Amino acid sequence: MAIYRKAAIVLIFFLAAMFLVLPASAQSVSYSVQGWDESPPVSEAKAPVPLDLWEVQPLAVIAVMLVLISPAFLLPAQIILAGAGLVTLNFRRIDKKTILENNFRNRIYRFIIHNPGTCFTDIENRLSVNRGTLDYHLRMLKQEHLITVFLKNNRSFYFENSGSYSDSEMKIFVSLRNETEFLICEYLSDSPDASRDDIAGMIQTSCSTVSWHMGRLCDAGVIFSTKCGRVVRYRLSPSALGVMNKINSKCIA
Repeated sequence: MAIYRKAAIVLIFFLAAMFLVLPASAQSVSYSVQGWDESPPVSEAKAPVPLDLWEVQPLAVIAVMLVLISPAFLLPAQIILAGAGLVTLNFRRIDKKTILENNFRNRIYRFIIHNPGTCFTDIENRLSVNRGTLDYHLRMLKQEHLITVFLKNNRSFYFENSGSYSDSEMKIFVSLRNETEFLICEYLSDSPDASRDDIAGMIQTSCSTVSWHMGRLCDAGVIFSTKCGRVVRYRLSPSALGVMNKINSKCIA
């Protein structure tokens, strides 16, 4: 603070000296202005004439001095305003204890808990949020290890990171996002050893369509087949049966 006080005293003495020393002729200069007629002037333009220090207007000198010295006076105010701004904006570090205090981030987290295997587009549409905001909150949740991401075909699917889902279960959840395949698995959970014709009749679609979906589910390890004579019958894998039980328990809750 002593430095700023000395600078202020020097500035005051300098300004007082300028007003006392500068000649009166430098105080004001009169000008006359004439407009052009239809033809521009033909005389040559005159080069700028440099002025001595004593011919400069006092207000111009004052303005220059204030510009040069003002940062020293403004520094304390800038520090105070910056600190006040941080307090006003409620700036603080996000950690695992405070991350869910943001209401919207909490909504995203709860949505993922109740919809395991959900994708970015589903969250965006169901919660009516823009992509940039959603991407930020998902990164924060992942950074604090509240959610985990399962990748399939370059797409991200989100799960609660509570140890509730194994890798095989997450894979099954993602497979069940297809509505037809979910209906097939739902039927098999209640009616194990169903045939292709049984499933086609239940979901009211062609046998060829059922065969295509059953092939995908077999490749994903969701179901397995056994041949009984000329008829192929299907069952859910133990992991898939556990996933269906979790889905049903969430629906009941």
